[in-house]
Amino acid sequence: MSNQACLLSLLGFITATPAAAAPMSPTGGIVPHEAILSGLSVEHVDIVAGAKGVPARAYLTIYNADTVDKRIMAISADGFSTPVVKRRDSGVYETLTVADAFLVIPRQAELFMATDSLFLEMDETLDVAGERMMSITFDDGNILTVPVTLHPPGGVRTSHHHGIGDFE
Repeated sequence: MSNQACLLSLLGFITATPAAAAPMSPTGGIVPHEAILSGLSVEHVDIVAGAKGVPARAYLTIYNADTVDKRIMAISADGFSTPVVKRRDSGVYETLTVADAFLVIPRQAELFMATDSLFLEMDETLDVAGERMMSITFDDGNILTVPVTLHPPGGVRTSHHHGIGDFE
């Protein structure tokens, strides 16, 4: 069988297999995602706590089902300082404010933050009881406030890879 035929056969299998498109949790279970037809959907907000003086890291996954690009102007989270954006460029992490990072989610696309490319850093400042929330302000004035999933230092954040495990 030629390489091309092999690839087409594999592609056919992946396309025909419903689980290949289903998001998986770190333990291998399917993570529910509801299809949205328009607007913004914050699919995951994970904060991995830092150990002894190390800032926490926050990872967002946001889908823009709208017909126009959306820019994130500000982010705040209960019990944490104002986040800074850490973006990897040419192997070096640069630190920017959220506004200066120019975080744009193109229409019909997704912002996916990951350790090796883009994430938020912030210090925990308050002992907040109960569920923590994160607010994300967009350039059109809309503010989405969503619950945060907190993970212990060194913890594994929610896998968002549809159909495969998290390789981070």
